Amino acid sequence: MNKTYLASALALVMGAVGIIGSALGHHSFAMFDLNQHRLIEGQVTEWNYNNPHSWLHIEAVDADGEMKTWSFEGAAPVHATRQGVTGNTFKKGEFVRVVMSPLRDGRPAGAMCFVVKGDGSIAQPNDGICNANEVINTWQENGWLENTDHLTIRPAGER
Repeated sequence: MNKTYLASALALVMGAVGIIGSALGHHSFAMFDLNQHRLIEGQVTEWNYNNPHSWLHIEAVDADGEMKTWSFEGAAPVHATRQGVTGNTFKKGEFVRVVMSPLRDGRPAGAMCFVVKGDGSIAQPNDGICNANEVINTWQENGWLENTDHLTIRPAGER
């Protein structure tokens, strides 16, 4: 009976360690270059407001001048909703300007910090990789929201 109890306890502990480990691994932002922000502008093709992360897809020109689908990871709906973002925040065909931390491998994707919509409003569908309010203030104070071109890179900590 003691062996059965010990085996069950060990299995329970191993299961808990596995769950915790996978949860921590899931929230790694190592694939994103958090030292820079890049502005990407284009038209929304999809807004996937689902778990575990929301995704915004837009059509925009890449560095070679070719149209590409760019994909941006955002927060889970429960977190995004607290930031005023809903499943109706972005509409297909809408023009947006996304400030994001790009993928390190150069693919046309990244983690959203904030999004300027066509009407000038700002949405914050981010997942904790940037302090969006501070970044928005920095971009506004420096005039970058008005004077930054598509594909421009700015250091994340620049003021």
